[in-house]
Amino acid sequence: MSKNNFESEFRGVWTAIVTPFKEDNSIDWPAWERLLQLQAAGGVSGVVVSGTTGESPTLSIQEKISLVRKARAVLPKSIRLMAGSGGNNTEQSVELSRLCVDAGADCLLVVTPPYNKPSPDGLKLHFTTIAESVSVPLCLYHVPGRTGQLLSPDVLASLCTIKGIACVKEATGDLSFLTRAINKTRHRGTAFLSGDDITFLPGLALGATGVISVLSNVFPGELVQMFTAWQAGDRTRALELHNAMQPLMDALFCESNPGPVKHILAQTGVMNQNLRGPLAPVTAASAALLDACMAATRAALT
Repeated sequence: MSKNNFESEFRGVWTAIVTPFKEDNSIDWPAWERLLQLQAAGGVSGVVVSGTTGESPTLSIQEKISLVRKARAVLPKSIRLMAGSGGNNTEQSVELSRLCVDAGADCLLVVTPPYNKPSPDGLKLHFTTIAESVSVPLCLYHVPGRTGQLLSPDVLASLCTIKGIACVKEATGDLSFLTRAINKTRHRGTAFLSGDDITFLPGLALGATGVISVLSNVFPGELVQMFTAWQAGDRTRALELHNAMQPLMDALFCESNPGPVKHILAQTGVMNQNLRGPLAPVTAASAALLDACMAATRAALT
Protein backbone atom coordinates (compact mmCIF):
# COMPACT_ATOMS: atom_id res chain seq x y z
CA MET A 1 0.00 0.00 0.00
CA SER A 2 1.35 3.43 -0.93
CA LYS A 3 1.85 6.25 1.50
CA ASN A 4 -0.86 8.24 -0.25
CA ASN A 5 -3.31 5.47 0.56
CA PHE A 6 -2.05 5.27 4.14
CA GLU A 7 -2.66 9.01 4.59
CA SER A 8 -6.41 8.66 4.13
CA GLU A 9 -6.54 6.10 6.95
CA PHE A 10 -5.11 8.40 9.63
CA ARG A 11 -7.87 10.96 10.02
CA GLY A 12 -10.28 12.19 12.66
CA VAL A 13 -10.32 11.41 16.37
CA TRP A 14 -8.14 8.63 17.75
CA THR A 15 -8.43 8.01 21.47
CA ALA A 16 -5.29 7.44 23.52
CA ILE A 17 -7.20 5.15 25.81
CA VAL A 18 -6.41 4.69 29.49
CA THR A 19 -5.75 1.28 31.04
CA PRO A 20 -8.07 0.65 34.01
CA PHE A 21 -6.63 -1.11 37.06
CA LYS A 22 -8.21 -2.74 40.07
CA GLU A 23 -7.11 -2.04 43.65
CA ASP A 24 -4.64 -4.92 43.39
CA ASN A 25 -3.11 -3.33 40.24
CA SER A 26 -4.40 -6.02 37.90
CA ILE A 27 -6.22 -4.91 34.74
CA ASP A 28 -9.92 -4.24 35.27
CA TRP A 29 -11.32 -6.08 32.26
CA PRO A 30 -15.02 -5.13 32.71
CA ALA A 31 -13.99 -1.46 32.89
CA TRP A 32 -11.81 -1.94 29.79
CA GLU A 33 -14.79 -3.20 27.87
CA ARG A 34 -16.93 -0.26 29.07
CA LEU A 35 -14.27 2.21 27.94
CA LEU A 36 -14.08 0.60 24.51
CA GLN A 37 -17.86 0.60 24.13
CA LEU A 38 -17.94 4.32 24.95
CA GLN A 39 -15.45 4.94 22.16
CA ALA A 40 -17.49 2.91 19.71
CA ALA A 41 -20.64 4.80 20.68
CA GLY A 42 -18.80 8.10 20.19
CA GLY A 43 -17.84 7.18 16.65
CA VAL A 44 -14.08 7.68 16.91
CA SER A 45 -11.85 6.77 13.98
CA GLY A 46 -9.38 4.81 16.05
CA VAL A 47 -8.22 3.73 19.49
CA VAL A 48 -4.59 3.75 20.62
CA VAL A 49 -3.79 0.97 23.12
CA SER A 50 -0.81 1.00 25.50
CA GLY A 51 0.42 4.46 24.66
CA THR A 52 1.49 7.10 27.17
CA THR A 53 -2.09 7.54 28.39
CA GLY A 54 -2.36 3.77 28.76
CA GLU A 55 0.64 3.73 31.15
CA SER A 56 2.63 1.58 28.74
CA PRO A 57 5.88 1.64 30.79
CA THR A 58 4.10 -0.25 33.58
CA LEU A 59 2.48 -2.89 31.35
CA SER A 60 4.02 -6.28 30.71
CA ILE A 61 4.29 -7.59 27.16
CA GLN A 62 1.57 -10.15 27.86
CA GLU A 63 -0.74 -7.43 29.24
CA LYS A 64 -0.19 -5.30 26.13
CA ILE A 65 -1.03 -8.20 23.86
CA SER A 66 -4.13 -9.06 25.91
CA LEU A 67 -5.32 -5.44 25.77
CA VAL A 68 -4.95 -5.39 22.00
CA ARG A 69 -6.69 -8.73 21.57
CA LYS A 70 -9.63 -7.72 23.78
CA ALA A 71 -9.94 -4.32 22.09
CA ARG A 72 -10.08 -5.92 18.66
CA ALA A 73 -12.79 -8.31 19.86
CA VAL A 74 -14.93 -5.50 21.31
CA LEU A 75 -14.49 -2.72 18.75
CA PRO A 76 -16.22 -2.80 15.38
CA LYS A 77 -13.92 -3.27 12.40
CA SER A 78 -14.68 0.30 11.32
CA ILE A 79 -12.62 1.57 14.28
CA ARG A 80 -8.92 1.16 13.63
CA LEU A 81 -6.69 -0.15 16.37
CA MET A 82 -3.21 1.29 16.95
CA ALA A 83 -0.90 -0.40 19.44
CA GLY A 84 2.06 1.19 21.19
CA SER A 85 5.03 -1.03 20.41
CA GLY A 86 8.03 1.29 20.52
CA GLY A 87 10.78 1.48 23.09
CA ASN A 88 14.49 2.06 23.48
CA ASN A 89 15.54 -1.45 22.46
CA THR A 90 15.13 -2.08 18.74
CA GLU A 91 15.07 -5.88 18.97
CA GLN A 92 12.43 -5.86 21.70
CA SER A 93 10.37 -3.29 19.75
CA VAL A 94 10.41 -5.60 16.74
CA GLU A 95 9.23 -8.53 18.86
CA LEU A 96 6.43 -6.52 20.46
CA SER A 97 5.39 -5.04 17.11
CA ARG A 98 4.96 -8.49 15.60
CA LEU A 99 2.99 -9.71 18.61
CA CYS A 100 0.68 -6.69 18.49
CA VAL A 101 -0.05 -7.27 14.81
CA ASP A 102 -0.75 -10.93 15.48
CA ALA A 103 -3.16 -9.85 18.24
CA GLY A 104 -5.14 -7.65 15.85
CA ALA A 105 -3.48 -4.23 15.66
CA ASP A 106 -4.08 -2.41 12.37
CA CYS A 107 -1.12 -0.07 12.86
CA LEU A 108 1.59 0.69 15.41
CA LEU A 109 2.63 3.71 17.48
CA VAL A 110 6.42 3.81 17.69
CA VAL A 111 8.01 6.45 19.88
CA THR A 112 11.45 7.93 19.27
CA PRO A 113 13.64 5.88 21.65
CA PRO A 114 13.90 7.53 25.08
CA TYR A 115 17.09 7.64 27.16
CA ASN A 116 19.49 6.24 24.53
CA LYS A 117 19.69 9.55 22.60
CA PRO A 118 20.27 7.93 19.19
CA SER A 119 21.74 9.93 16.32
CA PRO A 120 19.68 10.55 13.16
CA ASP A 121 21.34 7.49 11.64
CA GLY A 122 20.46 5.47 14.73
CA LEU A 123 16.85 6.65 14.54
CA LYS A 124 16.66 5.68 10.88
CA LEU A 125 18.03 2.22 11.64
CA HIS A 126 15.55 1.78 14.52
CA PHE A 127 12.45 2.76 12.56
CA THR A 128 13.53 0.97 9.38
CA THR A 129 14.13 -2.27 11.27
CA ILE A 130 10.70 -2.13 12.90
CA ALA A 131 8.90 -1.09 9.70
CA GLU A 132 10.47 -3.95 7.75
CA SER A 133 9.45 -6.49 10.39
CA VAL A 134 5.67 -5.97 10.05
CA SER A 135 3.10 -5.54 7.29
CA VAL A 136 1.12 -2.70 8.91
CA PRO A 137 1.83 1.04 8.85
CA LEU A 138 3.72 2.86 11.61
CA CYS A 139 2.87 6.13 13.32
CA LEU A 140 6.06 7.84 14.46
CA TYR A 141 5.52 9.35 17.92
CA HIS A 142 7.44 12.61 18.44
CA VAL A 143 7.10 13.64 22.10
CA PRO A 144 10.29 15.40 23.24
CA GLY A 145 8.76 16.31 26.60
CA ARG A 146 8.91 12.62 27.53
CA THR A 147 11.82 11.32 25.46
CA GLY A 148 14.17 14.27 25.89
CA GLN A 149 14.90 14.35 22.16
CA LEU A 150 13.54 17.17 20.00
CA LEU A 151 13.93 16.34 16.31
CA SER A 152 14.39 19.04 13.71
CA PRO A 153 11.81 19.23 10.92
CA ASP A 154 14.53 18.05 8.52
CA VAL A 155 15.34 14.95 10.58
CA LEU A 156 11.65 14.19 11.02
CA ALA A 157 11.11 14.54 7.27
CA SER A 158 14.03 12.19 6.65
CA LEU A 159 12.48 9.54 8.90
CA CYS A 160 9.20 9.91 7.03
CA THR A 161 10.90 8.66 3.87
CA ILE A 162 11.11 5.22 5.46
CA LYS A 163 8.69 2.86 3.78
CA GLY A 164 6.01 1.94 6.28
CA ILE A 165 5.99 5.20 8.25
CA ALA A 166 2.65 6.62 7.22
CA CYS A 167 1.87 9.02 10.04
CA VAL A 168 3.38 11.23 12.73
CA LYS A 169 1.89 11.86 16.16
CA GLU A 170 3.32 15.34 16.73
CA ALA A 171 3.28 16.14 20.44
CA THR A 172 5.53 19.15 20.90
CA GLY A 173 2.50 21.41 21.29
CA ASP A 174 4.37 23.86 19.05
CA LEU A 175 2.27 24.97 16.09
CA SER A 176 5.22 26.59 14.33
CA PHE A 177 7.09 23.28 14.48
CA LEU A 178 3.99 21.46 13.21
CA THR A 179 3.77 23.87 10.25
CA ARG A 180 7.38 23.35 9.26
CA ALA A 181 7.17 19.57 9.70
CA ILE A 182 4.04 19.28 7.57
CA ASN A 183 5.54 21.46 4.84
CA LYS A 184 8.71 19.35 4.80
CA THR A 185 6.75 16.13 4.27
CA ARG A 186 3.70 17.33 2.33
CA HIS A 187 4.80 15.85 -1.02
CA ARG A 188 5.35 12.44 0.62
CA GLY A 189 1.73 12.04 1.74
CA THR A 190 2.61 11.67 5.42
CA ALA A 191 -0.37 12.22 7.71
CA PHE A 192 0.01 14.28 10.89
CA LEU A 193 -2.09 13.70 13.99
CA SER A 194 -1.90 16.27 16.77
CA GLY A 195 -0.62 14.76 19.99
CA ASP A 196 -2.34 17.41 22.12
CA ASP A 197 -6.05 18.20 22.33
CA ILE A 198 -5.41 21.92 22.55
CA THR A 199 -3.69 21.91 19.14
CA PHE A 200 -6.30 19.69 17.44
CA LEU A 201 -8.41 22.43 15.86
CA PRO A 202 -5.56 24.81 14.96
CA GLY A 203 -3.61 21.82 13.68
CA LEU A 204 -6.37 21.04 11.18
CA ALA A 205 -5.98 24.55 9.79
CA LEU A 206 -2.27 23.87 9.28
CA GLY A 207 -2.82 20.59 7.44
CA ALA A 208 -2.99 17.98 10.19
CA THR A 209 -5.54 15.24 9.59
CA GLY A 210 -6.72 14.57 13.15
CA VAL A 211 -5.74 14.02 16.75
CA ILE A 212 -4.64 11.33 19.16
CA SER A 213 -6.68 12.57 22.08
CA VAL A 214 -6.77 12.24 25.86
CA LEU A 215 -10.02 14.20 26.19
CA SER A 216 -11.89 11.76 23.95
CA ASN A 217 -11.72 9.24 26.80
CA VAL A 218 -14.39 11.49 28.33
CA PHE A 219 -16.03 13.26 25.35
CA PRO A 220 -15.47 11.10 22.25
CA GLY A 221 -18.67 12.12 20.50
CA GLU A 222 -18.13 15.84 21.03
CA LEU A 223 -14.62 15.74 19.59
CA VAL A 224 -15.92 13.77 16.62
CA GLN A 225 -18.57 16.46 16.16
CA MET A 226 -15.85 19.11 16.15
CA PHE A 227 -13.91 17.27 13.46
CA THR A 228 -17.06 16.69 11.42
CA ALA A 229 -17.98 20.38 11.63
CA TRP A 230 -14.50 21.35 10.44
CA GLN A 231 -14.67 18.91 7.54
CA ALA A 232 -18.06 20.29 6.55
CA GLY A 233 -16.72 23.84 6.50
CA ASP A 234 -18.65 24.91 9.61
CA ARG A 235 -15.77 26.72 11.27
CA THR A 236 -18.08 28.54 13.69
CA ARG A 237 -19.46 25.30 15.14
CA ALA A 238 -16.01 23.71 15.32
CA LEU A 239 -14.67 26.71 17.25
CA GLU A 240 -17.69 26.69 19.59
CA LEU A 241 -16.98 23.08 20.51
CA HIS A 242 -13.26 23.76 20.91
CA ASN A 243 -13.92 26.71 23.21
CA ALA A 244 -16.43 24.73 25.27
CA MET A 245 -13.88 21.98 25.93
CA GLN A 246 -10.73 24.12 26.13
CA PRO A 247 -10.66 24.55 29.94
CA LEU A 248 -10.83 20.79 30.41
CA MET A 249 -8.22 20.23 27.69
CA ASP A 250 -5.84 22.32 29.78
CA ALA A 251 -6.88 20.86 33.15
CA LEU A 252 -6.21 17.30 31.99
CA PHE A 253 -2.52 18.19 32.11
CA CYS A 254 -2.47 19.88 35.51
CA GLU A 255 -0.50 16.80 36.60
CA SER A 256 1.17 14.00 34.68
CA ASN A 257 -1.15 12.24 32.25
CA PRO A 258 -3.14 10.00 32.79
CA GLY A 259 -3.75 10.88 36.44
CA PRO A 260 -6.19 13.74 35.69
CA VAL A 261 -8.23 11.88 33.07
CA LYS A 262 -8.49 8.84 35.33
CA HIS A 263 -9.84 11.12 38.05
CA ILE A 264 -12.53 12.41 35.67
CA LEU A 265 -13.45 8.91 34.51
CA ALA A 266 -13.73 7.80 38.13
CA GLN A 267 -16.02 10.73 38.89
CA THR A 268 -18.26 9.73 35.99
CA GLY A 269 -18.45 6.14 37.24
CA VAL A 270 -16.78 4.49 34.26
CA MET A 271 -13.86 3.09 36.27
CA ASN A 272 -11.76 3.81 39.35
CA GLN A 273 -8.72 6.09 39.27
CA ASN A 274 -6.05 3.55 40.22
CA LEU A 275 -2.66 4.15 38.66
CA ARG A 276 0.45 1.99 38.72
CA GLY A 277 3.54 3.37 40.41
CA PRO A 278 5.42 5.59 40.06
CA LEU A 279 2.29 7.58 39.21
CA ALA A 280 0.01 8.69 42.03
CA PRO A 281 -3.59 9.96 42.20
CA VAL A 282 -4.01 13.69 41.66
CA THR A 283 -3.84 16.02 44.63
CA ALA A 284 -6.94 17.48 46.27
CA ALA A 285 -6.23 20.86 44.65
CA SER A 286 -5.97 19.28 41.19
CA ALA A 287 -9.11 17.24 41.80
CA ALA A 288 -11.03 20.40 42.64
CA LEU A 289 -9.77 22.09 39.47
CA LEU A 290 -10.70 19.10 37.34
CA ASP A 291 -14.18 18.83 38.85
CA ALA A 292 -14.82 22.54 38.24
CA CYS A 293 -13.60 22.34 34.64
CA MET A 294 -15.65 19.22 34.01
CA ALA A 295 -18.80 20.93 35.29
CA ALA A 296 -18.09 24.02 33.20
CA THR A 297 -17.49 21.93 30.08
CA ARG A 298 -20.70 19.99 30.53
CA ALA A 299 -22.62 23.23 30.95
CA ALA A 300 -21.00 24.75 27.86
CA LEU A 301 -21.81 21.70 25.75
CA THR A 302 -25.51 21.68 26.64
